[in-house]
Amino acid sequence: MGTYHLDLGDAQTEQLDDVIHLLVDDAELDVDTFISSDAGSDEPRRGSLVIVRNDERNAAATRWVEAVEDLTTEQDVVIIAGDPTSPEARRLHLTKAWAATSFHEDEDEDPEAIALAFADIAVK
Repeated sequence: MGTYHLDLGDAQTEQLDDVIHLLVDDAELDVDTFISSDAGSDEPRRGSLVIVRNDERNAAATRWVEAVEDLTTEQDVVIIAGDPTSPEARRLHLTKAWAATSFHEDEDEDPEAIALAFADIAVK
């Protein structure tokens, strides 16, 4: 498993505990393998994945989670694989993503995990 960060823009990131359950066009794929070997596609690839947050949460990420939990909100999302300051780090771009489901494991108001559905996926 690699290290993943949610890119919040303006040089802000939140480290994630994990990115799991990647489905692309109804096929379940290993996230690390997909990130290292995706050759792209001319056609949109719909799917979903789950991001798992850790205990050290960025307030901007919490605001973002609240925005995408509104099912009428679609946003482009970038997940960085590796060191977010490295120009070699691969970036997973989710186009028109929204929170399909959120998981609250404790009484905390912030979800621990969010299933994101997306209209397209690309690695850059």
